[in-house]
Amino acid sequence: MKLSDYIVTFLQKKGIRHFFGYQGTMIAHLVDSIERNPETENHSSYNEQGAAFAACGYAQAKEECACAYATSGPGAINLLSGVADAYYDSLPVIFLTGQLNTYEYSGIKGLRQQGFQETDIVAMAKPITKYAVQIRNPEDIVEELNKAYHIATTGRRGPVLIDLPMNIQRSEVENPVYDMTFEDKHTDAAAAQQAADTILEALEQAKRPVIMLGHGVDSSFSQQKLIRFAQKRQIPIITSVLAKSVLGYDHPLNFGCIGGAYGHRYANMIANAKSDLLLCFGISLCTRQIGTKVHEFARGAKIIRIDIDPYNLQRDIHENGINEVKLQAETGAVIDCLAKAAPDTEGISDWLNVCTEIKENLQAVDDATPERYPNRMIADLSDMLEDTSAIAVDVGQHMVWSYQSFKNHEGQKLLFSGGHGAMGYGLPAAIGAYYATGKPTACICGDGALQMNIQELEWVKRENLPVKIMVMNNEALGMIRHLQRDYFDCLFAGTTDGCGFASCNFAEVAKAYGIPALRMLCDAVREEAPEFLEGEGPKLLEVMLEHGTFAYPKTCLGEPIHNQQPYAPKEVYDRLMDL
Repeated sequence: MKLSDYIVTFLQKKGIRHFFGYQGTMIAHLVDSIERNPETENHSSYNEQGAAFAACGYAQAKEECACAYATSGPGAINLLSGVADAYYDSLPVIFLTGQLNTYEYSGIKGLRQQGFQETDIVAMAKPITKYAVQIRNPEDIVEELNKAYHIATTGRRGPVLIDLPMNIQRSEVENPVYDMTFEDKHTDAAAAQQAADTILEALEQAKRPVIMLGHGVDSSFSQQKLIRFAQKRQIPIITSVLAKSVLGYDHPLNFGCIGGAYGHRYANMIANAKSDLLLCFGISLCTRQIGTKVHEFARGAKIIRIDIDPYNLQRDIHENGINEVKLQAETGAVIDCLAKAAPDTEGISDWLNVCTEIKENLQAVDDATPERYPNRMIADLSDMLEDTSAIAVDVGQHMVWSYQSFKNHEGQKLLFSGGHGAMGYGLPAAIGAYYATGKPTACICGDGALQMNIQELEWVKRENLPVKIMVMNNEALGMIRHLQRDYFDCLFAGTTDGCGFASCNFAEVAKAYGIPALRMLCDAVREEAPEFLEGEGPKLLEVMLEHGTFAYPKTCLGEPIHNQQPYAPKEVYDRLMDL
């Protein structure tokens, strides 16, 4: 069997039908094998970064392994931002790169380059992959491919990279194996039960427990089990941004996203100032979530953290780890144990009423903030995108507006570039999510973000993909412009028209690609956008905003994360803090 045929067949048997990449000499054998396999489809991007982000969107939306490929040298290097995105957000993606023929290597140590478009991509990728290897002998591919897939999909999931010299791709595999068995070091039933017992014991003592749900609970089945556990015990749930769509926007236990700067006011107040027990499932509690003054977070609460990643657990939240329990266990296994426990709701329903009062009052504060008009527009758009299976949100102010105000329904996924925070992620991720779900998707971008991978509009047009593209155009890099206003005396270097930044007319660009497009003012979205967004096929809606847009509420430097600007009226704030 040809080696490249074996790789494609192996991945197809693992459920990967869609491959994302860009053709090139050193990867041509693999692409030929994808094209010849009747069970797989090849999808060409227009920059390898687009292919990598499409694979990330596919993995997020499908909750399964994805694959992206590139040729050697610049092609492989262009994948790296997507590799990093998969690494930091725990996405199981197999990256395949072409490489120089092995016989072209000189063996001269220290030689800068062995041949044209040659780069040591394995060394570059190792810090941002769970495993990276170059195949130098054809007989190694069977074990290495099985091993790489196992590593990508077990424990804390993440990307792997296999570098394939061209002569290796065209070699033969004598004994193809598709299901090698490896030891799963992450399954420990005793540790899971011990963690569950610790949680149940703490709940008996707690009056104001909160579940903090992160992306580390990466199975929909486990997520729903945890929600049912919370429902039985009437425990409010606060999520990370990446886990926002685990609950529908209107779910009665949904108390928002935690955020050290831009989180929901009510989520920040409940977790930081009101709870006496935080049950943290697969959430990192990084400074973006709990603020830079880490030891001041939830000082009045006991914190129990469950995480498969031992390195995440090395960081103390409370000073010297006081009143903090760290349990290394697989979150799904712990949730399984909790699901078997008998419910006990005594005394907790009053706490849920307190949380609801905090939420309703602080939502009213934000709804009355004039500067938050983009949030109201995002809420309107969410009603128009009810038929989409997933919405990929790029990086910038629009990301904040979206996780604060997009009213996702149950089962509708919001996809973000979380840890890596890569501008240019949204459009290709929405493309990948479409292939994962087979249903219409959307992306929400800013004018800065879309220009990072705007070339993938041709991909959308070429395959007539049902992707709705929303561009929030304030003709500025709004988040940095806000920073410059507050800390750099309004010197808007590189962020505003006339100061080194400018935006195009995106509607006209989309039309040039052959995509129906419309440009309108923000105030017109509620009335005029629904008719335009109806129907099948791709659409691009460009929404014009003021240059000086803001993302609120925002925590001011030095303030506790639950006291955000613009400040809540003192009488409201004081009354809620006294509850």
